[in-house]
Amino acid sequence: MEVYNLRNTKEKILTATEQLIYKKGYTGTSINDILDETATGKGQFYYYFDSKKEACLAVIDNHVKIWQKHLLNGILSRDESPLANLKEMLDWIYSDHAQKKIYYGCPVGNLVIELSALDEDFRKPLEQLFSDLQKKIAENLSALTGLLVKQNLPAAHAIIAQIQGSLLLLKVTQDLNVLESNFDLLKTSFEKVGEK
Repeated sequence: MEVYNLRNTKEKILTATEQLIYKKGYTGTSINDILDETATGKGQFYYYFDSKKEACLAVIDNHVKIWQKHLLNGILSRDESPLANLKEMLDWIYSDHAQKKIYYGCPVGNLVIELSALDEDFRKPLEQLFSDLQKKIAENLSALTGLLVKQNLPAAHAIIAQIQGSLLLLKVTQDLNVLESNFDLLKTSFEKVGEK
């Protein structure tokens, strides 16, 4: 029973850290904010994490695992048509944001913007995640175009930029219709690639 409670405490701290960083940013989130949000003491926080940085690295690791499970090893690795996979990727991203009341942008994109130039320990796993996503998108594009994966890497990079830009516009407009219309345009462009 005690192990279960300890695990719950760690998860509670990690979840609160993730939510606070998503809403306030890394620099805007203090350890005291995390403690207040979780109603835990410093001893409990430091039992699991040596620092705020270590807690943030755990948040990044959690995002990486979610993207790997749902996007990289899930949606974009399915045996469905590559067109269906690419559209489903956008639907997955959209559905995650559609259920929110306030749009803070892409949790991973926000981390990239704030932390990549701050510390290599933050930048490296985020860069790897986007690199892996780029490759998976390129693989699906290759199945559509007949081109080599490496020939589709620039297009995949541009798609990621369009997705992140759309999420940035969602954040600034607080209008889900902006995300929906941008993703509809992306889906149309995927269809046109598939027709060639």
